[in-house]
Amino acid sequence: MEKFIFKIDDKEFEFPTDGAPEFRYGGKEVVSALETDITFGQRWYESGYSIFNFLEGEEFYLLKEGLTHSVEKIIREELGINTNGFRLESYHKYVTSDEDHYKVILKTRDLYLREFKFLFETLFEKFEDHLGFGLTDIDPKTNEPIYIIIRINRPGSNDFNPPHKDVYHFMDGPDSYIPQFLNIWIPICGVTPKSSLPLVESSHLLPESCILRTIEGGVIGKNKYNVRMVKEWAKSNQLKRTKVTYGEALIFSSHLVHGLAVNEERDTTRVSLEFRLFKK
Repeated sequence: MEKFIFKIDDKEFEFPTDGAPEFRYGGKEVVSALETDITFGQRWYESGYSIFNFLEGEEFYLLKEGLTHSVEKIIREELGINTNGFRLESYHKYVTSDEDHYKVILKTRDLYLREFKFLFETLFEKFEDHLGFGLTDIDPKTNEPIYIIIRINRPGSNDFNPPHKDVYHFMDGPDSYIPQFLNIWIPICGVTPKSSLPLVESSHLLPESCILRTIEGGVIGKNKYNVRMVKEWAKSNQLKRTKVTYGEALIFSSHLVHGLAVNEERDTTRVSLEFRLFKK
């Protein structure tokens, strides 16, 4: 059986990867640059990410309450489950099979930022102030609004992507291009030192010759992924969990290696919001 070994905060994790696509190193170029990465020139550019206070207590409460109602409605309508007393942290006690979970996430990954009116109105002013330039949720290539993902990560599950860079999805293939966007990750519940999003600080500064990755998706266990799986970066397989708390937002370069968000909590579902914003 083929397997990969990664470390998160020095703790080793082993994953079966039978049937994974071929891995290869790239060229000598560093893809992140002024013309390709909108985080270039930020005071935190060297690390590749920034954490900042985004919502006050009442604002965060309204956001979480709205997301709770959205997920509860999907469970009730798609699965016909009684959701009395539902809390996001207890999602895994209501949705108890992988089959039902996949039905839910087909809906939670197909939402638009504009559907969350409060978040949409609050987001742009605060993020633009933090970054110093205008942002939009409209993809300039398609002229369509982008999706927002409610990421639901059950305890002890494989509800996560392998290590990857978002930008690779656009770089590979005949229509290769590099879009100008950044990633935003907002913790909603169940985010702890055992479940937070891992990333590889400064990995966007590495030449592609130091990164061993696939060109056609990835495999972990029985799950197949569209993201290009990164196996190694500068001879390392170590990620570190970010220390992001409620009311804060994690902003990071689309060129940064991240993923493998194993939820090690025993009885708490982790929920986060994930989306991209483009530079105007």
